[in-house]
Amino acid sequence: MTQAARRPPRWIILVSRGAPASLRDLAALSACATAGGVEVFLVWLGEGLASLAGGRLDDPGPSGASAASLFAEARDTGLLRHLACSAAAVDTPGGLETVRRRVDDVVGWPTVVSLMREAEKTLVW
Repeated sequence: MTQAARRPPRWIILVSRGAPASLRDLAALSACATAGGVEVFLVWLGEGLASLAGGRLDDPGPSGASAASLFAEARDTGLLRHLACSAAAVDTPGGLETVRRRVDDVVGWPTVVSLMREAEKTLVW
């Protein structure tokens, strides 16, 4: 059996939206996907990264769940990883060090493209 056959299905999601409702939807999708055994890599860019780095994921939605709490549930499965685009991280308010505290890794586009090539699905959020 090959290594690819042993790993769970993988989704790569490029996250550029920063609106609270959009990020709650993304967090709910991530929690459902990881609960179903899908490995999810979120690649944070632009306004999405600014929201993540700025700690703006704690606002509860109409259901009372915040994006932060849903992402925490997804992370508890061990199948969710937060990655920041290196170019976007430098331009984010608070800078690179603030971003590093919020993500698993800061990566460049060659890494993102490589992950996308190996993924079953790539989504733009």
